[in-house]
Amino acid sequence: MITVALLVLGGSLLAAGSASATAGVEALPDRVGTPPLGTLRITDPFPIGAAAVAVSGFGGDDTGSVAVVDATSGRYRVHRVGVTAPAGEVVLLSPDGTRLAHQWSDDQWSNGQGSDDQRRTGAAVIDLGDRPVQTVGPGVSDSVLTRPLGWSPDGSRLVLVDSVPRTPDRSAYRAVVSLVDVASGSVRELATTDDDATAPVPGYAVAFTADGRRLALQLGTELTIVDLATDRRHTLDLPAGRTLAGKGAWQPDGGRLTLVEHDGDDWRLIGVDPATGTEAPGQRLPAVTDMLAVRLLGWQPGGAAVVVAYQPGPTGRSSYPSLGQRISYGHVGGVQLMSLAPGETTPTVRMTAADGVRAIDVADRALATGMVRPGQEPSGWPGPRFWLWPAVGLVVAALLLPVAYRAVGVRRRLPTDHP
Repeated sequence: MITVALLVLGGSLLAAGSASATAGVEALPDRVGTPPLGTLRITDPFPIGAAAVAVSGFGGDDTGSVAVVDATSGRYRVHRVGVTAPAGEVVLLSPDGTRLAHQWSDDQWSNGQGSDDQRRTGAAVIDLGDRPVQTVGPGVSDSVLTRPLGWSPDGSRLVLVDSVPRTPDRSAYRAVVSLVDVASGSVRELATTDDDATAPVPGYAVAFTADGRRLALQLGTELTIVDLATDRRHTLDLPAGRTLAGKGAWQPDGGRLTLVEHDGDDWRLIGVDPATGTEAPGQRLPAVTDMLAVRLLGWQPGGAAVVVAYQPGPTGRSSYPSLGQRISYGHVGGVQLMSLAPGETTPTVRMTAADGVRAIDVADRALATGMVRPGQEPSGWPGPRFWLWPAVGLVVAALLLPVAYRAVGVRRRLPTDHP
């Protein structure tokens, strides 16, 4: 019976995420689905090692969960964050896809028990191979909420934003942006703002050059370029309607910085000189139309930009004044991954997501290969965790049944007393 239970569990594992015909090729899947009930967690045995894609928002406006898809096969794993957790915004895949970072606080694991003064916060970093969980930060000691904003290209550092109360009644907060070394915990403060209107927009506010030397950081309409080696910096004032395009905003050679501009629900990417902010010459990329927002993830070898396009939900479009509101779960109907190639007139859809997926992140390494492989929808069968307890029940029954049988046999053989 133990063997039967293990076969049930193993068979469920294969059904929930078997390898595709292109297993072993690190690339983007051309479609992603939603994991079934009982899918293994990223901290369970049988780790995937590295992910190409992370998705969230499936199954409801706020499930508090994120799913990752294996970089070389169709295996899915899930992780419960415990709070609203948009992938690519506050849940971030490391550039090589081997780690996942997200906000963390005591409240997520203690059901809100304890006072705000006692609450600890930081960013959780989970290794998708060895599966340990590390806590990084906060950037400042009096923070009540820490969120990751971006990874450095080599995965050694995280940009964090901390919310710090400005008043005793906690009616106002300041945002402190810091660069934190993941291994040592050393902190370098980058910027601070007391105005909610200038707080960084997750998913858009931070971009590193490929060599990790320079960092672009947007707070409100101010875009600051920081040379991390010398700490020299300068600030550009962005016109209304333009914002840093996302984590892939620097072009691969670091010569131009990419902004995103929209007119209603039509979006286009603009390359600018990082020293002056003036539009730089070059081939135009196709516009993306009829979308709530687009976010730039990076560049493929041929020069195409890869963006996440946020499709409008049933509440409509064009009525949200801020970018943060546009990409809110409740307003997004779905997402697609598109490439915008120089000289083309229309975008090309590279990856479609199942109904209900409202946010997405892609590992830089999977994007940089320029390869797209056939995706694999998860099996409709419940995953291994669904079958775990029934399997345990079978094992327990198999162990107890012989004991019970022997007990009944002994009772039958006992002599009967006659008066």
